[in-house]
Amino acid sequence: MLKRYFVIVCLLALVWPVSPVCGQTQNEVPAGTEIQLTLRDPLSSKLSEQGDEVIATIRRDVVIDGRTVLRQGTEVIGRVTLAEAAGRVFKGGRLHITFDRIRIDGLEQKLTAVIKSASDFTRDEKIKSDDEGTLKGGKDGGKTLQNVGAAAGIGMIGVTIAILAGRDNNGFGGFYGGISQGGAIAAGAILGGSVITGLLMTKGKEVRLDQNAIIRLRLERPVAIG
Repeated sequence: MLKRYFVIVCLLALVWPVSPVCGQTQNEVPAGTEIQLTLRDPLSSKLSEQGDEVIATIRRDVVIDGRTVLRQGTEVIGRVTLAEAAGRVFKGGRLHITFDRIRIDGLEQKLTAVIKSASDFTRDEKIKSDDEGTLKGGKDGGKTLQNVGAAAGIGMIGVTIAILAGRDNNGFGGFYGGISQGGAIAAGAILGGSVITGLLMTKGKEVRLDQNAIIRLRLERPVAIG
């Protein structure tokens, strides 16, 4: 009788589910969970430096299957591992933050996570990350037009000189409405070169995150919550 009871208990232990999700216990936050964070201090690809400590807090409760597993205000701690300012020819800034610790009930534990994206509400734009979680600044269309316009305006001075130089001794003649062929080619080259110069002058956007920004973090490994 006792032997039969032991066999039944063993069978039940094999088939009875330990938790709602295979491999997941009641006391952990599973891998793949996304967490929204807000920063305590602002960050910038131009002004932040590698090694700077970063402290963020969970923006809203993390709820799984109707149960709150991480509460709003829980601190997540990391550091800046890459800060690269924007450069010319549309090279946007790059910013990588490694969040490696989480403080639960006053105790810190290891965290393995990657930034999925960030929302910059100050400039009303979303900053995407690459597969490694590095945030990248994009192109600034408004700045591009401004630089091209400024360079083209300067170039028009050279265009005017080329047009005047292309007229004959009487101020007439030539092709293209009174401009000689050589003058027209020179004017076009000057204007085209000015536009290219304006493009080359344009820098990409910096990555800027302030206290109003939302960072979306994805857990790569489960987090024990006691």
